[in-house]
Amino acid sequence: MPIPLYGFLEGDTILLLILADEQDTVRSLGERLQEAAAIRVARREDLQVVYRNRVLDPELTVREAGLEPLERFDVLGKKEG
Repeated sequence: MPIPLYGFLEGDTILLLILADEQDTVRSLGERLQEAAAIRVARREDLQVVYRNRVLDPELTVREAGLEPLERFDVLGKKEG
């Protein structure tokens, strides 16, 4: 069953709804969010997914990361340092 999640891509102005599967990776969520916002935001490679104020390992699944329906995740540029 799809899990509805709200995603916000740094540089965009719109919070987007993404449907995820429990076995989708965090990396794939970030990629799908970029695709959905491509008309407004240029694609970047140096991104990280943040959920509940923590950076998620891109190889985790949605289930392993603990993402819950209708919660928000953010896709941000990696911070140097």
